[in-house]
Amino acid sequence: MTLNRTHIRRGWLYAAVLALFGSAFLVLPASAEAVPFADCPTGQFCLYDGSGGTGTRTDVAQGGKAERDAGTILSVKNNTGMWACAYSRPEYGGGHQTVKPGNSDEYVKDGVRWVVGSYKLVPTRALCFTGYERCQGTQLCTFAERNGRGAMTVFDKPATDTTTGNHGNSYGPEVPSASVVNRTGRHLCFYPTADYQGSWTDDNDTVYGAYVVLRGQSVTVPSPFAGTFRSHELVNGTSECQ
Repeated sequence: MTLNRTHIRRGWLYAAVLALFGSAFLVLPASAEAVPFADCPTGQFCLYDGSGGTGTRTDVAQGGKAERDAGTILSVKNNTGMWACAYSRPEYGGGHQTVKPGNSDEYVKDGVRWVVGSYKLVPTRALCFTGYERCQGTQLCTFAERNGRGAMTVFDKPATDTTTGNHGNSYGPEVPSASVVNRTGRHLCFYPTADYQGSWTDDNDTVYGAYVVLRGQSVTVPSPFAGTFRSHELVNGTSECQ
């Protein structure tokens, strides 16, 4: 009887062990699948020409940017410590998306592609909403869109008009002026005509002889001034504006 009980105990033990191993094998996956964006190196903003981190990958280091010709981008992984800003048009124009550090993003949904026309990496998300940093040194810059975004025109060498003596520039309607940054060290007077004259009238019938941007100031130009500048001059005091 003792022998039989021993065999019974051993048989129960063998069955338990086999059941344990069987359950372990049952939960193992048949094959491991690649984790999306797992190939993006640390410290890089990775751009893929396929959805879900597939296709050809382009790496951009912290602080990198492309104002135009961004190429085909269908997905991204931000593996940097900075915010990534993606725009639907060149020169940080159009609609935009922000990608926080460590996150990924998709630019194709339901078969429709969201075109990435430009991008940049910046220290804070707030800087995704502006593009004034492109205007350097002592330049005067105007922009096609609000907040320093879109096509930029630089006036870095003001001339003295031989007829009027104004220290500034005159130009045609092709110059964008939805926003302005003045880094010249002087105050700035804008006019609606090419000969440093004219005036504007707002909705309250207030007449303005010049639109002033103080030195060091950046501004989104409101109505009725936006898009109407045809000349400007630089002055030491705003009382010198025409």
